[in-house]
Parts: sequence; C-alpha cells; structure tokens
Amino acid sequence: MTTRANRLPAPRRGRPLRTAFARATGRHRTFLIATCVALVLAAIADEATGYDGPGPFIYPAFAVLIALLPWRFTPLFVVAMSALFIFGGLESPEFVHRLTTPGQALNFAAAWLQMLGFAAAAGFAVAAVVVSHRAAGSRS
Repeated sequence: MTTRANRLPAPRRGRPLRTAFARATGRHRTFLIATCVALVLAAIADEATGYDGPGPFIYPAFAVLIALLPWRFTPLFVVAMSALFIFGGLESPEFVHRLTTPGQALNFAAAWLQMLGFAAAAGFAVAAVVVSHRAAGSRS
C-alpha cells in the first residue's frame, strides 16, 4: 500500500460565499467596486483639506460594509449616507464657500471631488442594487 506524502486537500464544494464581492459577478461586482472607490475618493478629498471631522473614517467604513455584507440591498445604506452628507455640506456656509471660491485650488478641488464622490457612490450603489435585483429575478 502506497501513500502520498504531499497529498493536497480536496477542494471544498458547496461552501457558501460569504462576502458581497465574492458573491457578485459581472456588472454587479463592477458597481460594488465603483461604489467603494467613490467613497474612498470622497474620504481622501475630505482629508486633503485638513477638515477635522469623522468623515474620513465613516466613508471607508461604509465601503467595507458594502464589500463584506452579502445582502443585496446593503448598497442603499451608501445612498442614504451620501444624501445626508451632501445635504449637510450644502447647508454649511463654510463648505458652500469652498465649493464656490476657486481662489484656493486645493480646497476648491477637494470640495468638488468630495461632492462628486458622494453623488457617484450613490449612483453606483443604486445601479448595483438594480443589477443585483435583475440577476436574482432572472435566475428564478
């Protein structure tokens, strides 16, 4: 009787995929990744101006939430968060001044990058949910 010393374990089959990125395929995965990238860009823009707030920690936390939680409606949390931060930014006279004063190039560009990052993240998140819903409906 012969045995192999370097026997490789058999691949596991039927093991459920646990993260959203692992379960997503095609356009759904692309939209999830784009949502996370937009949130990271918003965090970088927020930090670039030296603003002392929780934003640079909150945005990547939502990106991790999107990447890990496999529930297909999880990206809608990003839509709500983006809407709140856009509304809050537009309500702040200091932030509106940064958006409308191109004299300080870094603050101007960072403010617009942050707003566009939120808008893009919300759009990509909605697209991820719609594509996910269509894919789930076509399988049944």
